[in-house]
Amino acid sequence: MRILLWHGWLLEGSGSNVGAARLSETFRHAGHEILLLCQEGHPERYPWIDAWGTVAAGGVRELRPNPSAAPGRGRCVLLRPEIGRLLPVFVVDEYEGFEVKAFPHLSAGELGTYLGRNVEALRAAASWRPPDAVLAGHAVPGPAIARRALGPSTYVAKIHGSDLEYAVRVQARYRELATEGLGAARAVAGATHEVLARCLQLVPAARGRTRVIRPGVSVDAFRPRPRPEALLEVAERLEADPDTARGRPSSHDALVARAVASGSPDELDRLATTYDQDVPDPDAAARLRELARSERPLVGYLGKLIPQKGVELLIEGASLARTDVDVVIVGFGTHRDRLEALARAAPRRIVFTGRLDHRYAPGVLAATDVLVVPSILEEAFGMVAAEGAAAGALPLVARHSGLAEVAAELQAEVGRPGLFSFEPGSGAALAVAEGIDRLLGLPSDEHAELRARVSAFVAREWTWERSAELLLDAAGGGEPRDRTGGGRLIRP
Repeated sequence: MRILLWHGWLLEGSGSNVGAARLSETFRHAGHEILLLCQEGHPERYPWIDAWGTVAAGGVRELRPNPSAAPGRGRCVLLRPEIGRLLPVFVVDEYEGFEVKAFPHLSAGELGTYLGRNVEALRAAASWRPPDAVLAGHAVPGPAIARRALGPSTYVAKIHGSDLEYAVRVQARYRELATEGLGAARAVAGATHEVLARCLQLVPAARGRTRVIRPGVSVDAFRPRPRPEALLEVAERLEADPDTARGRPSSHDALVARAVASGSPDELDRLATTYDQDVPDPDAAARLRELARSERPLVGYLGKLIPQKGVELLIEGASLARTDVDVVIVGFGTHRDRLEALARAAPRRIVFTGRLDHRYAPGVLAATDVLVVPSILEEAFGMVAAEGAAAGALPLVARHSGLAEVAAELQAEVGRPGLFSFEPGSGAALAVAEGIDRLLGLPSDEHAELRARVSAFVAREWTWERSAELLLDAAGGGEPRDRTGGGRLIRP
């Protein structure tokens, strides 16, 4: 089967980026042919990408093979739509080679140009390799782009959460754009019932088309492992990674202290722009080796370091916990040095690593006893909680939005209501502390049994193979209807 997937951004960093990558890899492994439209600037890093090029109204150009491609049953070609330097996003971060602007801040002309160029690119890609199935990412702008390029009922829309909260809810023009795209979709897929309910509240035209399709976890990578072994292996690999030289140097710690002493929070924000946020810290390996030697329980966080993710609740909660713990914070973002300043005042050892991609993150999660997901933003699912559970880290997630569904399913699996979640809002930091103490206070044999059970549940229920099958079913399995399904992966 030939599959065309429109995803407007990169292949690492956010949950939707990782999802686009893993789905494409899974489709290729199953023997399908994938055209992946996105703005990834380093396709050579992905061995499941066979070739890449650019695409615009004039067609596909500059197609070249990937010398690092691994053998596979299928084939994946990445095409970068020629959109210019402006890249609209839901949450502002640094994107190499682009001028980044949040969707609500676009002028009418900027939005029109961005949509028009993507429509031309998608139409040209579909003409070059006519697809059997089309998947368009996010509530906006992917579905509207697909409708304008290919016509109604030709695509499946795959919504997330940031699209709803940072664009559709914020401005009427994005509600109109979502109505155009979702109202004409063959099906509208979302990770949880909760995110689909939010979508229908904002875009009633999607009613009757929705399907719950959970994202997956790469269970071959995210699996339980002994703590010292996992951390030491990650440390050894980091020591051989030349990119770490561009990360946050330890000398910035003194600059953070100076900014705190002078009462200059703006200087903390400036510091976060003076190093490469996209790579691990130069000292990450040494910090992980220290954690490997520690006998204290390890509490972790993996994700973006931005205010919406609530990382300060973890730092405060770990400080309030009765249990003496180490904390590892894995991630990148504009809030990094503000969090470093907060951690300096904490009574716990709090270690930052910088960004660790899927080469490194599974090992750190496997070494983590409790993984806290303290997001204050409404989340569609909470991919990191599922990845942590697959690796054997007991999750502790905020009990709201799609995160609550993730927690509820894991809690139902072990028969322990409320075990893996905490109440958000006022008093959340204390609730995090109580949750950490609750999970780390379990007898060691019970803790080990829970790790095994949540890992096995994720490996059985939340796989990329299952997600891929359900999306292909939605793309070609009869008239759209509300449903949740399962079964084996559709083969080409």
